[in-house]
Amino acid sequence: MNDAINITATPKQAMESALHILRSGNTPFFIGGVGIGKSSIVREMVDVLADGLSVVRDVINPSKKQFGFIDLRLSLLESIDLGGIPIPEQVGDHWIQRRAFLGNLPTGGVGLLFLDEFQQAHPSVQTICSQLVYERRIGEYQLPRGWCIVCASNRASDRAGAHRMTSNNRSRVWEMTVKSSADDFLQYGSANGFHPDVLAYISYRQDALNQFDPKIDAPQTTPRGWEFISDVLNTDPPKELYNLLFAGFIGAEQAIEFSTFLSLKDDVPDLKAILTGKKVDVPDKAGLCYATICAILSVMKDAKDSVIHDWFSNALAYIERMPTPEFGILFVRQIANARAEVKESDSFVKFKVANQDLEI
Repeated sequence: MNDAINITATPKQAMESALHILRSGNTPFFIGGVGIGKSSIVREMVDVLADGLSVVRDVINPSKKQFGFIDLRLSLLESIDLGGIPIPEQVGDHWIQRRAFLGNLPTGGVGLLFLDEFQQAHPSVQTICSQLVYERRIGEYQLPRGWCIVCASNRASDRAGAHRMTSNNRSRVWEMTVKSSADDFLQYGSANGFHPDVLAYISYRQDALNQFDPKIDAPQTTPRGWEFISDVLNTDPPKELYNLLFAGFIGAEQAIEFSTFLSLKDDVPDLKAILTGKKVDVPDKAGLCYATICAILSVMKDAKDSVIHDWFSNALAYIERMPTPEFGILFVRQIANARAEVKESDSFVKFKVANQDLEI
């Protein structure tokens, strides 16, 4: 086999493929860079597998109406956390050794056990987990039939404390390297309430989503970092703190560029005129187009029910006059997640028919 050949998957491709792997009785193992979104993939898988059941975290014996999700960060564990504490016990004339397990592993019900940071774990922990993955047991402990296992780790090249996967472990799992995808990030962010400014900027600058370089000892852009910035923006911080707040997640250079992009919102056209259907000139620069969409979304999220349909139709008609179709797609995806009632409007139906290949 040629080691230079490496098939990678976007987060969406990885999730869809991994669901088939689980249904075949095998174990997916995601490999990817720092902050790439491996944990987010697993959380989405849990929602699919739960199939209407209530998802409960860290419950080792969920009820019939629940789907368990246990997320173990293996780099923080010692061998006794999974393998139990050896306890000598006398049986007749001789002694045997039993193990008292510490309650970190499931005992019943159905669910997903996520073994994260696998290759950052101590070798003794990796050995125990390998037995769990391959044999679904650790000594006397048996993983319940209703539970499945998913593993994940950073790459050894990321300088995140990960070791290369041994050939023994590699032969026991379905290994897939996950790469960042701006399209997947935008869909995930729209569905999970990411701040519209972050989504607009990544639409505008897709190359800014992930610029991680393990040789640089400073914050860098990753999908995880942008999610953190979305959380910060939802606290409505003052503009004079933008650079400081953003730099700690994505580095100084990108923080300045993102802050500059946000400053464009001061130059957006008359929003009231746009939403009420008046004729307004469309910006000719892409950055200002994205900033205008951000401003429209911010206003529409809190619009009264009595005006939301008219505002949606007027805003969409305006945005569809912008230079490329991507602007309309960005707007419709985000507003449909923020205000689901717009899906009932004639304008939404017509847009969806005209863009049938898109997931909205």
